[in-house]
Parts: sequence; structure tokens; C-alpha cells
Amino acid sequence: MMISLAAATLLNAAAVATPIAPDQLPNLFIAACFEGKAQTTAGSATQVGFEGLPTAIRSRLGKPSEAQVWKIAGSEDSYLYSLNYTDRSFSPRICGVASQNLVLRPASAAVETHLRGGKPAAGSYKPVEWLNDQEGYRALATRAGGYTILQVNWNKDTAEVPPSQ
Repeated sequence: MMISLAAATLLNAAAVATPIAPDQLPNLFIAACFEGKAQTTAGSATQVGFEGLPTAIRSRLGKPSEAQVWKIAGSEDSYLYSLNYTDRSFSPRICGVASQNLVLRPASAAVETHLRGGKPAAGSYKPVEWLNDQEGYRALATRAGGYTILQVNWNKDTAEVPPSQ
């Protein structure tokens, strides 16, 4: 499922840009990629398309058949992306946030807290991957190409992660 039309409209609304601080990016990632809704203010992101992603990120994502990509205002070189693939059986959907200014340790802890509930484990303060075959996803928090990346790869098109407990 791509980010909802309402979320896309909200992200693309023409207005004075309201910046999103880097420490808010994990919450944007969770809302957009796990809950299917992005709760941002008008003008806080601009749609740029797949080619708008920096090469360091785009080259790692292959060739999606459908892509929605936004450059996030206020977080200097930060992006939200939602991608669909029809030419492969693994990870037909990918959603993520990439930013040069996002600090990995608290970002991975925020995702860990959402996925597992409660206090994050000690291992969540570095690059980490969460695999949940039952729910149909592989999520990760890592650094690559000068960016901190929070991403979820859905193993099937219908998979949904329940809200944190």
C-alpha cells in the first residue's frame, strides 16, 4: 500500500514550509510507513519523484514500478519514500526515511519501541534489523551513503504491522 492519498495531499500542500526537525523523523517514518498516514503540516515536504533521491540512496533501491518521494523541509537533505515493485517476489513494497542529519541511536530506539513496545533493548542503539515473518516485514535502521536510513521492506503486498502495544 502506498502512502494514503490524504497523506500525499497533506505532504504536498502549497503553503509556507513548516520545518520538520531531525528528531521528529522517526515519528514521521512510523506514521507513514507502518500506519499508512503521515501527519505533517502543510508545506513540510515537497514531492520530488524517484529521481529526486540522491544517487547514494536511489542506487540501493533498484527500479521501482511506482514511487512517491518527498524532500522534507527543515531537516536538510532528508527524504520520505514509498516504493512499489512489480518485477520481483520479495519486498514488493518499501517505505522509508533517509536523512543526513538523523542520529542513528535515538532513531533506532524509537523504531524498536514502536515495534516491540516498552523500553528498547540495548542492541537497538546501533544499526539494527527487525524481522517479523508473521507480520510480513523486515525493518532496518542503518547508515549508508552518508545517510541514516529507517526503512521497512514488506514481504508481501497485504502485510500490515499493528500499532505498538
